[in-house]
Amino acid sequence: MTNVGIIGCGMMGRVHSIAYTGLENVNVKAVASLSREQTLECARLASSRTSTVAEILNDEEIEIVSICTPTDTHRDLVVEAARSKKHIFCEKPIARTLEDALEMVEVCRQNGVSLGVDHVVRFFDSYSRAKSLIEEGTIGKVVMARLYRGGVFPKHGWNNWFDELGRSGGVLLDLSIHDFDFLRTVLGEVESITARSVKNTPSHPGRNRDHALAILKFANGSLAHVEGSWAEPDNAPSKFATSFEFVGRDGMITYDSDEDFTMRVQTASNDYPSFSKSTPAANDPYGLHIQKFIEAVREERKVPVDGTEAIEALKISLAANRPAESGRPVKLLEVV
Repeated sequence: MTNVGIIGCGMMGRVHSIAYTGLENVNVKAVASLSREQTLECARLASSRTSTVAEILNDEEIEIVSICTPTDTHRDLVVEAARSKKHIFCEKPIARTLEDALEMVEVCRQNGVSLGVDHVVRFFDSYSRAKSLIEEGTIGKVVMARLYRGGVFPKHGWNNWFDELGRSGGVLLDLSIHDFDFLRTVLGEVESITARSVKNTPSHPGRNRDHALAILKFANGSLAHVEGSWAEPDNAPSKFATSFEFVGRDGMITYDSDEDFTMRVQTASNDYPSFSKSTPAANDPYGLHIQKFIEAVREERKVPVDGTEAIEALKISLAANRPAESGRPVKLLEVV
């Protein structure tokens, strides 16, 4: 039996609580957060007890700690958990700054504990299916991609932390980082980025820019357009939606979460039907990622998305924030 502690009981803490309960030989022993109400809710969902951060980190029976707190708190909690010899599954982004992220990875290495970061989009069936089709050569070499991820402003954050650029990093770092990470697994390393962002939400006055566009140029010559939004109106029919389009030399793969048939594949390859449409199976990507993380910890091997990979996604997001403010393109090598 693997015992787990969850720190942070907001929206993602609830998601983790549910995900762990679906796994065999895993027990959420304790949960903790600043909100008594949220802590009680996660305890109910995970059939666990309420606790404190200190009690979780000092409990020798707890092997893994899930950190589901605001981004700017990740560094201190991960460092403390690593020094307490806990393996760590941390929500994305890994940290608010590159300096914090590098320290987190190094402290985990020094203490011999695994650090996994929840870049969960890799585990969504639609995205993993598209990646497999591309790797199989279904549409030939990908030359262009377009990805969208967005919805209403995230008002669930503790003390409205999403609205503080210094805490959340804005829509490019907190939200679009999902697509930046996934694109790395498909197209490889990013060479340069151009981006723009605006403050657009009429129903949520605040300081943080909430709609952004980024153009990524990859080392292999491919281009990607990434759009992220927290600016959709509260009365929008879909509170959150994602879509992507990969254009290859021999075809195209498109996906839209709002469509009846979400995925379409067109190809000139003789090895595949020239046109097909489908809806990839609905899975629990959070449970799948956590399961793979726990298996890797048990077998003492590399976890699916480790801190080093999470740092690469963070660099892209940090690089995107620079031209969003300055207006000039930024090479990824400038983010050091």
